[in-house]
Amino acid sequence: MGNKNCFWSTQMVKQGKIKNKSAKLQSIVELGVLLALLIFLNLIAGAYFFRIDLTTEKRYSLASSSKNLASKIDEVMYVKVYLEGDFPAGFKRLKQSSKEMLDEFAAYAGGNIQYEYIDPFDGADLKKANDIIRELGEKGLQPTNVQIKRDDESSQKLIVPGALFYYKGREFAVNFLRPQFGQAPEEVINESIELLEYEIANTIRKAVEKKAKRIAFIDDHGELERWDVADISQELKTYYNVSRIGLGIQTPQSLMENDALIIARPTKPFVEYEKFLLDQFVMHGGKILWLIDTQIADMDSIGKTGMFMSAGYELNLEDMLFKWGVRINQNLIQDLQCNAIPILSTLRNGTPQQKLVPWMFFPVAAPSNINPHITVKGVEPIFFQFASAMDTTSNKDVKKTILLKSSPYSRTVSAPVRVDLNLARIAPEPALFNSGDIPLAVLLEGKFVSLFQYRPGAQTDALPFKPEIVSNKMIVIGDGDVIKNQRKKSTGEIFPLGYDRYTNQQFGNKRFILNCMDYLCDDSGIIEVRAKEIKLRLLDKGKLKSDRLFWQLINLLLPIIMLVLFGVINHRIRTYRYTKIS
Repeated sequence: MGNKNCFWSTQMVKQGKIKNKSAKLQSIVELGVLLALLIFLNLIAGAYFFRIDLTTEKRYSLASSSKNLASKIDEVMYVKVYLEGDFPAGFKRLKQSSKEMLDEFAAYAGGNIQYEYIDPFDGADLKKANDIIRELGEKGLQPTNVQIKRDDESSQKLIVPGALFYYKGREFAVNFLRPQFGQAPEEVINESIELLEYEIANTIRKAVEKKAKRIAFIDDHGELERWDVADISQELKTYYNVSRIGLGIQTPQSLMENDALIIARPTKPFVEYEKFLLDQFVMHGGKILWLIDTQIADMDSIGKTGMFMSAGYELNLEDMLFKWGVRINQNLIQDLQCNAIPILSTLRNGTPQQKLVPWMFFPVAAPSNINPHITVKGVEPIFFQFASAMDTTSNKDVKKTILLKSSPYSRTVSAPVRVDLNLARIAPEPALFNSGDIPLAVLLEGKFVSLFQYRPGAQTDALPFKPEIVSNKMIVIGDGDVIKNQRKKSTGEIFPLGYDRYTNQQFGNKRFILNCMDYLCDDSGIIEVRAKEIKLRLLDKGKLKSDRLFWQLINLLLPIIMLVLFGVINHRIRTYRYTKIS
């Protein structure tokens, strides 16, 4: 009996060893299959490039226009980024975001984008640092001071948040940090990160395109002066060739050397020949951004009396704009959603004291949240001054898209309009401001027919007369000051377009005008990149301070607890499994 039991025990041990060998063999086979599958998937991934972006705003996905531009890089583009060193958290985010963006562009450029991050001031003494600042400034990079805090100490550090792109013997400077007028540092960093793709894509566009588009400001009809449009002109020059021309001395042929015209607040009438030039410019594919005031109204006219009566401009453009789909009315808009102006309130120790009060003649138009057009998508509210209402006409060949409207709490006042500072001191009656949603800017797209189609003598030998164009576009804005930057007359200091030095607010005027010109002139579709919006998700500093210990314990203990639980569960499973086998 004992021998029999010994036999069965021996047999069970042999069977157990066979099962163990079989289990080991099965594990080896499964591992081999897994490795083969991973190698196969790696080969497939190497042959077919793709990326998956799970973020809500697709922050790690390039727009189709950016991918197309990157694919046009046929030689190595070397990028030197000056964002290396010890930075505050915001600039670390900017550095990391720029690196991720360059990696994305490099992937679609077939590896033709190479970059490095350097600290230009590493090991430099004061004299050397000043030389570096001057050299980079001449190239177009703008240094900035940042405050670095460590414990209870703080120090200032000079950095250059930008890059130099080198391609085919040419050099392009890009500033990653946006201007900081009237904005919190977090907002500036976030806006800078939002525009990283646009800045890089636009630099690539300048590098790969053989000829930049030409934009001309008309300047012989009392339009805004050079210093009035200095900021937007400088900004446009980074993307286009910008000039100022007199319309009256142009021929149809010379005018067509430009791709787009900006007519910024003209004050003198256009004669018929000049209108003919503009007409044929449009018929031959030229684009126009119209910024038109119908009323002579300016805060400089307030004077000592504190009031003035508006008067109408005789521009002789009404028939042309009406034929093409829009009419700018002889009135002014009053809006309860408006910017403020400083007015004298009291005297303190003989010194005049001012206070800011809402000024209903300065509407602030916020882009619609419902399917906004790409020219205003993601743009901050736009600041208007003495704007006029616009109507669209019944021209069915032209599509009219209203880009900006006044708020629901607005109304129009027919010309002549009494503009009195006392209105700012009186609380308005909301019930009177019930017109609302008054068009301020309109995009016209479609078939344009010449104003001179049936007029005798319209033919010219300089350029073939065209009676119509099947597809073109233009933008009309009922205010000329939308494009005007503020200037400190005593020093000549130019403020960024959209920045109001009285209220210390930064409005979206610059981005809006740049979007308009990109939409009119650029065929690469890069405007969709500018419209991308990345949400700023910041930690609540109050909760962070009060709940700091709690979250520290969670982060410290939770992984340990999970590891212990995993060990206990795994031990119980193994004990149960092998007890059953034995």
